[in-house]
Amino acid sequence: MLSFVWNGIEWLLADIGGGELTGEISAHTHSKNSYELHFITGGSGELITENGAYKLAKNDFFVTGPYISHAHKSNASEPLTDIFIYIQKKENSRPNTFGKAFLDKNFFFLRNYSNTAAVKIFGEYSEKRSDWQSAVSGLMMYLLTDITRLYAPDGNDNYTSREDINTENLNDKRFVIIENEFLYNKNITLGGLSEKIGLCERQTQRLLLKYYGSNFREKKKKSSQIS
Repeated sequence: MLSFVWNGIEWLLADIGGGELTGEISAHTHSKNSYELHFITGGSGELITENGAYKLAKNDFFVTGPYISHAHKSNASEPLTDIFIYIQKKENSRPNTFGKAFLDKNFFFLRNYSNTAAVKIFGEYSEKRSDWQSAVSGLMMYLLTDITRLYAPDGNDNYTSREDINTENLNDKRFVIIENEFLYNKNITLGGLSEKIGLCERQTQRLLLKYYGSNFREKKKKSSQIS
């Protein structure tokens, strides 16, 4: 089963399918942490949910999340064709604000949504060509981002908090400072470096050991030898 991480959420890609729907899929609900993305690629029919009924046509799109009762049926004279993608969130996931925006929306319906990404995902998943897992994972991350942007009422940045940005970028900024200090500051000290990256000396030593494999003194010695 393919898994991928998007905005702090580890997803399992449980199932992908598609084709012609004849008859009716009776009312059902998805379990906790389960979401199904539906892309109508042709024909006509009807979606029936606890929130109301929706006529289905080509390029309609809807998401059914946990506990939402839904059923859909196809018109006999013009059967529905669709692609569905079924994903499940792993319990140990730690979603950021943007990821939570997707998880919090248990039902969403939209007309005239491009199914290009879904068609590509279905093709890669079905054909399983070389490195199809990377292709599907990348396309799924793009698709989830695009969908979640639609949930934002006033623009694409509403669900990105300053806290998320700071958390995601803090270590990257520290690494730049560390590398520049060792490269250009001939008088670098452990205390001075710690102050610049906002950590105590013990935490700085741990960071250096974890990501560079050397403590401060060892890294300084290596840097002086190179220069």
